[in-house]
Amino acid sequence: MAAHPGTAYVAATTGSSNLVAVVICSSTPELYRYLSECVGALDGVRHVETVPSLRLVKQITTEGIR
Repeated sequence: MAAHPGTAYVAATTGSSNLVAVVICSSTPELYRYLSECVGALDGVRHVETVPSLRLVKQITTEGIR
């Protein structure tokens, strides 16, 4: 999973899940495609939980225009 394009971070965990991953997607359909085609195709995957996290990195504004 760490070798997938767009994967920023993957770590082993303990508890109810054994992996946590951070992936970068530009849209909701891209995230769905990644989960269904890439993650869903991995052997042993029985359950997936997702938590979308949105962060505004840069915003362009034009002063004086309303």
